[in-house]
Amino acid sequence: MDFSLLTRHRGLLAFVVLVLGLAVTLCVTNGQLKDIAEVEWLDVVGEGSICLLTLCWITAVMISRPPGKVTALLVAGLSFFNFSAMLDVFDEFTFYSDAAHWLSVVESIPAAMGMIVMSIALYWWHQEQLALNKQLQRREMWYRAHDQIDVITQLYRADYWRARAMELQEQGVKAAVVVLDINDFSQFNLRYGHAEGDRFLKEISQLIVMNLRAVDLACRYAGDRFVILMPEIAAEEASEFARQLECSIRNVAFRSGGQTTAIFHSVRSVSAQLQQQVTLAEMMAGLNRQLDETSRQAA
Repeated sequence: MDFSLLTRHRGLLAFVVLVLGLAVTLCVTNGQLKDIAEVEWLDVVGEGSICLLTLCWITAVMISRPPGKVTALLVAGLSFFNFSAMLDVFDEFTFYSDAAHWLSVVESIPAAMGMIVMSIALYWWHQEQLALNKQLQRREMWYRAHDQIDVITQLYRADYWRARAMELQEQGVKAAVVVLDINDFSQFNLRYGHAEGDRFLKEISQLIVMNLRAVDLACRYAGDRFVILMPEIAAEEASEFARQLECSIRNVAFRSGGQTTAIFHSVRSVSAQLQQQVTLAEMMAGLNRQLDETSRQAA
């Protein structure tokens, strides 16, 4: 986990610390310590675990989400809940005089408020997810497995693509496969560096996704090679799509670092129909050979 991301939420961090500090202050100033023999250690472990886990959830929210309404509501709701949990823990070590009896009476109210706030947050989170799902639709096909996402391009890796292609193949669905390879990408890396090469791959992947239909799936196959699965499309249409995609990429201006001079790069592509009588491995081996041959001819 990158805890440096917490710096994006300075205001929320201050709020969490304030709530925790308030809980501790109320208990210390109004409570009196019990004898050690009176402490129920099993309750301490149980209630203390709730406190610690709630703090872990608050931390997880802040290091995994950008600032915004949903993040603020989630943190606020969890903080209110944690306030009550803290008071429960301190109850195991202290008792209150009649004058401070109000503290034990109202300690559950913040937890109820926290549940209400988190319910509102979850509603807005649901709305947020609906919007994100629309954006992700062309990066996924029926199945979500974020452990298979390529870190650089944010597309799924080859294993995910193979699984989805085999499903279509087994179902007998007409589909086309398009494979793209970036020309002379090794030279690009040598000239501009691997960091810029990774950034270029990311921009190419975004451009590919922009050109897809809602039902298509693009993945990073290997290195600088991408593969696209296109259900319910004829071979001629797939070839035309590949040609148009080559043209789109060829006309994209990429700027390295602080340079103002545009870099234009090209890709080459091959396509084929998915067939039940030809295994996926055989088909991909043939398409990769075609790409390698066109690379040698160009050289």
